[in-house]
Amino acid sequence: MKSTWGTGILVAVLVSAAAALLGAVSVQGAFSMALLLSGLWTVAAAFAFMDSSDRSYYVGWGIIITGLSLSYFIPIEDAVAAIFIAIVGLIIVTAIRGRSGIKRADAAPGQSPTGTAPS
Repeated sequence: MKSTWGTGILVAVLVSAAAALLGAVSVQGAFSMALLLSGLWTVAAAFAFMDSSDRSYYVGWGIIITGLSLSYFIPIEDAVAAIFIAIVGLIIVTAIRGRSGIKRADAAPGQSPTGTAPS
């Protein structure tokens, strides 16, 4: 993990703790707020700081972490269902991206991955 990601998570946790200590939210609300901010930061950091090869990994975990914060607002069963739907969506997007970007490692530069000359 990169330090930029860790710094954002630290800020999210400290802001949530400060909100709880000031009485703005309950302890459960602060925990949910920390998860929400951490998940949003993870998604934002995926596009701002991470390599494109790691982007789907960070976006996926960001969605899962953000989904966990939903348990404060909606019943836990609905939050878990939303997380499962997000995971299935991420798997589909990753599979489609992987299928369209498959290249053979032994293909020469300028040569198509199938080994035939491009038309």
